[in-house]
Amino acid sequence: MGCTEPACAALSQDFRTSEADQMMSSVGAAIESRLDGCPRAVTSSAGAGSKGLALTIPLTVAAERAGSSRQQLARALAFGHLVNSYINAVIGKLSAVCTCAAAASTAASAALVKLWGGSEQQMGFAIRNMTGTISGMICDGGKTGCAMKLSMATSAAYLCARMAMNGSVLRVSDGICAATPEQCIANIAQVANVGMADVDAQILSIMLAKMAVR
Repeated sequence: MGCTEPACAALSQDFRTSEADQMMSSVGAAIESRLDGCPRAVTSSAGAGSKGLALTIPLTVAAERAGSSRQQLARALAFGHLVNSYINAVIGKLSAVCTCAAAASTAASAALVKLWGGSEQQMGFAIRNMTGTISGMICDGGKTGCAMKLSMATSAAYLCARMAMNGSVLRVSDGICAATPEQCIANIAQVANVGMADVDAQILSIMLAKMAVR
């Protein structure tokens, strides 16, 4: 992303203090490395490596911090992969919305609640909180800059999960939030597939215009 070595070192130092900071910096570094051509295998989720990183890294960090057992982590990961696959299936394969954030990071938020021993209701709260937070983030192609998007989405996932664990949840009347996690996900899909129907064409137009002036 053009970060100089001193600047990267300073940022790395800044993002070592808290659990959320560690999640953000780890996800960001992994996404940037992958999309910059790092020849390493990663665990994919719903068919995408970046989604796998956005989902698994926050859970791994949280498990290490909490001293969770391998079984607790495995259950949270399995749950997260299932939620991510479900959200991707509802939104669809081609969408102008960033499903790494809208699906994988949302699934990570709900799975963090599971890892921390939260209830099914609290997992739903995390999904509702994410629905009112990161919905609408566009996908303008896979590139190293996605590291910034996923760092922000990871921060949101952590915040939404912590809020859900404390019983703090966005109101059903807030924007596209809904009473159930299923309806929240359906609303995200409606915005992505109907409301943003012309966004892909506009993104492509901007990118082609940049190529024309080179």
